[in-house]
Amino acid sequence: MGAGGLSLQEIPKEEICYFKSIEGYIDDLSKSHKVKLHPQITNIFENKDIRIQLIYYLDSNKMKQKSYGEIGPGIFNSESNTITFQDFFIVDYFFEKEIPLEFLIFGDINSVVNASLPSIMGARAQTLKKEIPGTEIKLKIKGFSFQSKIYSNLKIDVEINGKLSEKAIKYSFSTFNKDETERKLYLSELRVGQKKQFKISFKQVVIPDFYVANDGNYENCKIKVELLDCMKEKSLGCHTCNLTELIYNKEKIKFDNYREGIIFIDPIKNYSFLDYLRGGIQISLSIAIDFTASNNPPSDPKSLHYIGVKNNLYEKAIKACGNIVAYYDSTQMFPTYGFGGKFYGRQNVDHCFPLSCDDNHPEIFGVNEVLNKYRQALNNCQLFGPTFFHYFIEKMNNIAQKQVESENYMKYHILMILTDGIIEDTDETIDALVAASFLPISVIIIGIGNADFTNMNILDADEEPLYDNQNRKASRDLVQFVPFKKFQDDPEKLREEVLQEIPRQIVEYYQHKNIPPGEPLINVSTKI
Repeated sequence: MGAGGLSLQEIPKEEICYFKSIEGYIDDLSKSHKVKLHPQITNIFENKDIRIQLIYYLDSNKMKQKSYGEIGPGIFNSESNTITFQDFFIVDYFFEKEIPLEFLIFGDINSVVNASLPSIMGARAQTLKKEIPGTEIKLKIKGFSFQSKIYSNLKIDVEINGKLSEKAIKYSFSTFNKDETERKLYLSELRVGQKKQFKISFKQVVIPDFYVANDGNYENCKIKVELLDCMKEKSLGCHTCNLTELIYNKEKIKFDNYREGIIFIDPIKNYSFLDYLRGGIQISLSIAIDFTASNNPPSDPKSLHYIGVKNNLYEKAIKACGNIVAYYDSTQMFPTYGFGGKFYGRQNVDHCFPLSCDDNHPEIFGVNEVLNKYRQALNNCQLFGPTFFHYFIEKMNNIAQKQVESENYMKYHILMILTDGIIEDTDETIDALVAASFLPISVIIIGIGNADFTNMNILDADEEPLYDNQNRKASRDLVQFVPFKKFQDDPEKLREEVLQEIPRQIVEYYQHKNIPPGEPLINVSTKI
């Protein structure tokens, strides 16, 4: 141990636990869903032999594909002029992927209908209608969430109080098998107590309940939470009880004579992102673009804002991510702001300037028009500085807060920030992000260029949760930071990296507020 305290090299390597070994698998499950696609032929006036085959593309360039067997023929209904199929397709759904689809129609009609999976799942009531080329007949495709089991997630928060200085502390969470043998399920991250520090909060862990109480009986589920001194490799005390005793418990629990803590376990019914989509939520994308001088003038070919024949880096990022999120907003209206510049001859630097030039209506229709307004602003702006984030985050907070106060929970906001540099209002930005964590908001930060983006990782809060200046902890992880240079030659990978956490963040918000989906979950047996 050096004079400055504990050295990370002195800390023993992490023990492998059961949930640690499978949580990567759980993460993969959380990123994809199974959906059922149920086609129907409408506007048809006579019985025809029609069968359908589905081609599912694994990438937007249609280089890899998966073919699904045919369904049909269907049942003709002369009263509604429809053909209904008893069978359907079950496919993988990823929010962050384009996933082109081709419905091959053959039999008495031979044609192809092109669609994409997000165009179906992002449509109202997850229903897309497209005309079959060469006819007036329409193909209607309806999407459903496909799950064989509904379970709950156990959100576990642990806070330790007592003598903690110079101790490297973890906690373990264990259950017991029927023969009373202990099964260590989870081992927390390590926290090092600093001088005069008397409280340590650990990162929240979410564990599906069937790993804790696989028979669903919380009352008979015995668990143990143990504090561990990682330097001396010894126990600092433990607490053993049944699971129900800790659910919603806010009383302090004794570990030993010097340390006590609060263990808060909240079982949340595990609805999926698609269930909330089915319930009618709309995802609204807002964009904030960096117009500071460090980008260099747009006339300079080396500028990040260079206006040329090809799209610059800002435009590539807006197109890659905006075109996916646009599927989930029926209005196609995107509030778009510039920050860090002097716009349209104004004397002062503006840190939240609407590119529509209308403070009361910052929305711009469609991603292509967003790009047009961005180029117009570049031609009418003096790039300046400094780089401040909190102005437009607070603006987003105010909009979302008014919706919540009016009990309008059907709109969820994604704020996409594109920036080239180091922010100069870190404390104010953290305060705004902590406030946003209690609202229906996710924040995406895309770092453009080669600047030092270390402080963006602080905002991302993957390692340490965010606390505001009043020591209020963010209620959830709502920020995703991605450096554009890692993916600038692969917009598909950029899109996936930027957007893959959004479904989880949306579900976490609604679960935190105990807001179920607007409609019941459609459960389908996996035997079908």
